[in-house]
Amino acid sequence: MCGMSRSVAESDQTPLTSDPVEPAMRAIIGAVALTVMAATPAFAEPAPETPPAQTQVVRQKTRVKGFKATVRTTTDGNVHRNRMRVFGGTPRQVEIQYSRDGSTWVTQKIKQTDVDGRVKIRMTVAPDRNRWRVKVPATAEYKRVRTPVKTFAVQAKETESATPPFPSISASQVAANKAWARVYILNTYGWGDDQWVALEQLWTRESGWNHLAVNPTSGATGIPQALPGDKMASAGADWKTNPQTQIKWGASYIKGRYTDPLGAWAHFKAKNWY
Repeated sequence: MCGMSRSVAESDQTPLTSDPVEPAMRAIIGAVALTVMAATPAFAEPAPETPPAQTQVVRQKTRVKGFKATVRTTTDGNVHRNRMRVFGGTPRQVEIQYSRDGSTWVTQKIKQTDVDGRVKIRMTVAPDRNRWRVKVPATAEYKRVRTPVKTFAVQAKETESATPPFPSISASQVAANKAWARVYILNTYGWGDDQWVALEQLWTRESGWNHLAVNPTSGATGIPQALPGDKMASAGADWKTNPQTQIKWGASYIKGRYTDPLGAWAHFKAKNWY
């Protein structure tokens, strides 16, 4: 008995030895758990959001035909009509605009073209409405466009010119005098359309562009109504009969005294002489 008890006691005191496979299994189980967690949507890194594609609108070009830039003489209150056509996105709205100085524009009327883009324009000319244009606003598909500007030299209904008797000249001669003057002032002084409009009105009031005009009261002579007339001899000995000599002298006089025709015309309107 004593021998058996000792054997059992000795066997109970033998230390236990751990299984070498157990740590490896724990490592494998942990790696599998981490892999499953990473693949789960709750733990996965969110994918970056793709911004919605932006659609860029490219408007097509709008064209206008039939409204051209012109410079012409007319009388206060005259009505001028113009037919024009808009190409692109018709029917379209058009704005009929006028200006006094070319910088501030006022819309007089808004009209609608027909399905073919055609529209009729009516312009009532006055001293403060001497420039006209048409504006076609943009649409979702087509760009806006503005026409060139029509410029009018507006005369009073009853012009004050030098009083006959003096020889009259033909309308073609008046037109020739104006045409030569316009080219001359542009090439010599760089005076453009706005200056030409002022000069055309000034000398229309003074002489009607008649190079043979003589004021019977004062003796003022020629297209620029030089006083005395022989002042124009500085521009040429033929100052009495040659419109080009008179125009050269008159433009030089305006340049020296008023800087340009706009200044001379403003003085004339205020004082009735220049």
